[in-house]
Amino acid sequence: MLYTENLEKTILLEPARLDGTSCNSLKIISAFTDCGRIMSHLIELKDGALNEVYNKSIHIDLILGMTRGSSLTKTKHQKIRDVIRRINGIREMPRISCKYVYFGQEVHSKVYIWENNGIPKVAFCGSANYTINAFQKRRECMAECDEVAALDYYKSLLAFCVDCFAPDVEEKINFAVGESQRVNDEIDNDNLENLNYADYIGRQPIDTLKLSLLTAKGDVGYGSGINWGIRKNGTKRDRDQAYIPYNRGDKKPGFFPDRINPEDKNCPLFKVVTKDAGAFYMRMAQDNNKAIQSAESNAILGKWIRDKLGVASGTFVTKEMLQNYGSTDVLFKKYSNGVYTLDFEPEEKSIVCDRV
Repeated sequence: MLYTENLEKTILLEPARLDGTSCNSLKIISAFTDCGRIMSHLIELKDGALNEVYNKSIHIDLILGMTRGSSLTKTKHQKIRDVIRRINGIREMPRISCKYVYFGQEVHSKVYIWENNGIPKVAFCGSANYTINAFQKRRECMAECDEVAALDYYKSLLAFCVDCFAPDVEEKINFAVGESQRVNDEIDNDNLENLNYADYIGRQPIDTLKLSLLTAKGDVGYGSGINWGIRKNGTKRDRDQAYIPYNRGDKKPGFFPDRINPEDKNCPLFKVVTKDAGAFYMRMAQDNNKAIQSAESNAILGKWIRDKLGVASGTFVTKEMLQNYGSTDVLFKKYSNGVYTLDFEPEEKSIVCDRV
């Protein structure tokens, strides 16, 4: 069967459904990939597992086939490793590995093989690289193929591969500095890995929203807001878990993307870029969308704020800490490309930056 629509759902998600083939492993051969594709895909699988829609403990093994010259730069290689390291450090997220074809013929194939406990169940091949552009922006086609033959093809490539974390990976691949046109065609400037805070300085946002890190009562508490992961009863959570309160009086309809369908479990992801913690996905969350949190793990947001305050990871944040820092608020700026910047700066520094 030939698929030309809903490829993301058909190829990347449906085989993991508990009421379907309930696959728990995905092997991918792709010419190119990008960090936004990796992260958003695994967030979707994590969400589905928590909602008992998709299998838990999913593992993805990725082979990248176009790695020579400027197809895979050293910067891109480092970003891939950073995002994989971060994903594999989050308990609820699926696990992922990545290998590069480093000798023999380059591989331009796009093949996806789903397995259930090591047994291949369904496979697809076609034109779609494992990228955001291929699955969300372009017209691609994929077809079901023989899953055993596809798995054999995947295994045949392993002898030509090196793991992206191998100690000798930089000896086996001569990573380039500049990017080629073919990579630029596949990965656009608004992709998560290409977002740079400096590129937004001086750009005019289409809207702004300042939100307080304090509760509606004007304080902080246990098990809420910046201290979401710290519970008085001693419940063990990641102590950096946090969210930004989005109280009724602060809401600005349409500022953040809301559920497409009312019955959707989760709000859509949006991309946020910060000055000192890179870029990551966020979303509205909880009942009545009363929270804004980092999507792959809400500990990313909490650790960033604690780093800004200069306190240790997992520290209980008090109102006095925020006041001594010089701000109890964060500032979102929304741009025409759907990207947001997020700032948490002392008030005097924020005023100076705005004037500049």
